[in-house]
Amino acid sequence: MTEPARPLPVVLLHSAGLTPQMWQAQVEVLGTEVQVIAPWLAGLRPGRPGELSLSVAAAEVASTLDRYGIERARLVGHQLGAMVALQVAASEPERVAGLVVSGAFATPGKLALKLQKSLIRAMPNRALADSGATKEDLVRALDLMATADFGSRLAAITVPVLVVAGASDPGLPAARHLASQLPNARLEVVAGTGANPNLEAPDAYNQLLTGFLG
Repeated sequence: MTEPARPLPVVLLHSAGLTPQMWQAQVEVLGTEVQVIAPWLAGLRPGRPGELSLSVAAAEVASTLDRYGIERARLVGHQLGAMVALQVAASEPERVAGLVVSGAFATPGKLALKLQKSLIRAMPNRALADSGATKEDLVRALDLMATADFGSRLAAITVPVLVVAGASDPGLPAARHLASQLPNARLEVVAGTGANPNLEAPDAYNQLLTGFLG
């Protein structure tokens, strides 16, 4: 009698200004059933300054899979991490079996980016203490996200995709647009949350996540 196949690993990709620890509630839920990896994004690890770009960060994710001997994985990302997940799916589709993204967009909106920058500049410095990032780092990451325009490449991402957004997230219209551009995507809106649904409502987010990952 053959043993059932082990579920594919899950890679959790953090946002700029937060650390891989942002996924603690998800690691606790998923870690008993599946291999979970939450690496630092290239260019954001404290004490290791480096180039911050979608292509470099995506290549580092692929290298992480190689180090763990993983051929394919499901990628879960938030904000910059979500953009990196989309980049991996677009550039190395054979490595990705599914995506869960929040805070990502298909094409940048100038007004939304301006709003996000103003929110960053209003943040208290202590909010960034754990990550080792500065407000300038976050603005730089936002500018990087603004250069991303996946355009027709989204149509080539045919794996199942779950797009998650908070009901009061200013980026909700962008989430709706992203879901409409991906061939096999669905949007879930988490009530009572804003820009960080996995942190603001971890139980609701985890229910969506585990249901999607099966």
